Amino acid sequence: MLPRWFTEAQVGELGLWDLLEHKKPGGTLAQVAQALDFLHVNQGLLEPYSAQYPLVEARELIPPFDAPLIEYRDLPAFSMVALDRELSYQDEGFQYDQLVAEGDPPDRSLAAANRATLRQRVPRNLRPEMEKLLGQSGATAVRQYVQLLPLLTSMDRGHVLARDHEGQLYLGGVFASFPSDLDGEIKRFGRRVGKFALGDNQAYAEHRQFVYNFLMEQTGFPVCGERHTSAALFARRLLRRREDFIVKVQGHSDRAITSLTSLDARNRLPRVEKIALTQASSCNQAGKDRIHDGGFFVDPEREVVLLRVHYTQHAYHPANVLEDRALSVASQEIVHPQSGKVLSGLDVLGLSMDRVLVLQDIVRGEHTGSIVYQGLVRLTSTADPQTRLKFLGAWLGKHRYILADYSSEQFDRCLKVINSYLDDPEQRAEMARYPELYEEARRTVRDVKWAHRLRLLEKLVRNRADAFGRQFKHVQILIILTHVLSQEGDDLAQKHPQQLDKLLSICAGYLKNPYLRRRYLSREPQTTVEREVIGHHRLLTTLVERYRQALAQR
Repeated sequence: MLPRWFTEAQVGELGLWDLLEHKKPGGTLAQVAQALDFLHVNQGLLEPYSAQYPLVEARELIPPFDAPLIEYRDLPAFSMVALDRELSYQDEGFQYDQLVAEGDPPDRSLAAANRATLRQRVPRNLRPEMEKLLGQSGATAVRQYVQLLPLLTSMDRGHVLARDHEGQLYLGGVFASFPSDLDGEIKRFGRRVGKFALGDNQAYAEHRQFVYNFLMEQTGFPVCGERHTSAALFARRLLRRREDFIVKVQGHSDRAITSLTSLDARNRLPRVEKIALTQASSCNQAGKDRIHDGGFFVDPEREVVLLRVHYTQHAYHPANVLEDRALSVASQEIVHPQSGKVLSGLDVLGLSMDRVLVLQDIVRGEHTGSIVYQGLVRLTSTADPQTRLKFLGAWLGKHRYILADYSSEQFDRCLKVINSYLDDPEQRAEMARYPELYEEARRTVRDVKWAHRLRLLEKLVRNRADAFGRQFKHVQILIILTHVLSQEGDDLAQKHPQQLDKLLSICAGYLKNPYLRRRYLSREPQTTVEREVIGHHRLLTTLVERYRQALAQR
């Protein structure tokens, strides 16, 4: 009996399930990735779905990712690697129990040996089910892999797919341990980006968590369990070795299948995408009608969709205003649960939603969503002042990257709502009951304000235009930078040294503008404009040097 999901899906010219039942299923790595995607989603997400299924909230798929708080042990979990080549058992660089390709028809002795290996690794209570599934048949063909997948998702360790000598895909190993070398990865990455130095334990202690978070986030995870960490770092290692591969992982906690692959990889990092079951609650009615009319709802009553999210990775650079941004959403698409076709153009994640409305609900105590506070507790209400302050601070931290990229007008609207709550005289007595939470919220607001302000300056310097497309002359940009640094420099040096360092980087970068130096600084000024440019250039240079010294003396 065929599974009830993806019955109309096609890979190349064949239907998905016809392909998986084929005696010699070949195909390119891209086609293998597509087939495995359908197969793993079928087993890991759609088959376990019920009215009580713990859906992934949209915010959980938006970076930065929250650390998982709950384990759903009754749901499937697995990790796997598919290598686009033959295996060389002793030379692979990771440990697994080998299964030997049995051929077609399967060699009886090899099939028996493979069954014995599986029997050793399958949990004891599931061995009768394995015996029932396999009988005396082979274990490594793709059609058998489809049948074995429910058992493989009950194992603690990973499994391996590879090509046999004829180029056909087969199950090449189980009980695999993917090497992570977490200590070495953190230290190497930290030294490469300038956060660590040999012998400097203080710098290591100060920046280790930042480096760890950034390293994991780049590959699609928060700091979390061994299954995800190993998959992430193993994928990085395979890419460094120039392998063609697919790494997949699903945890008991995240309820999402994350794929890391060399296909279309950029910036020396594996491509990252996630797929999960979530609600389309952020879509407007027209969008929901499109989903319904196209048959894309997995559960129309709960408005559940199968959402795939593609991510863009950001290289670390200390001059970046959003220095800790390692990953952002590139695109999102809804996957049809029968045909596998995708529906694009809808914002299920709510990235384009008006966050002023959300903020209004939060400060009024009417917000019904949830957020993770300091990685420790999930808040589901804003009804009382204590949880409202916690929720507001956590929400601003979660959406900091998005808010920082707002236009001045959009950001001011958000700020007005926040201040209407934090500065409300009627709330003063309540705020006084929770001074630490109040100050924490204030501090987060200040950080977001400066991130937004510095992003505007960063874009102005890069584009010589503002958010409305208005072009600026060099002298105007110099005046703006000089004004901001002269007005805010002292306060930043005392209270926000990190933001001052970013501002100085923006100013110093503009002072080195090649056109500016060639056009205005390489000869004596001839016009009033040229004299203005040179004057403001000298003033800004002096201010930059002054505040560099102030930071160095801290």
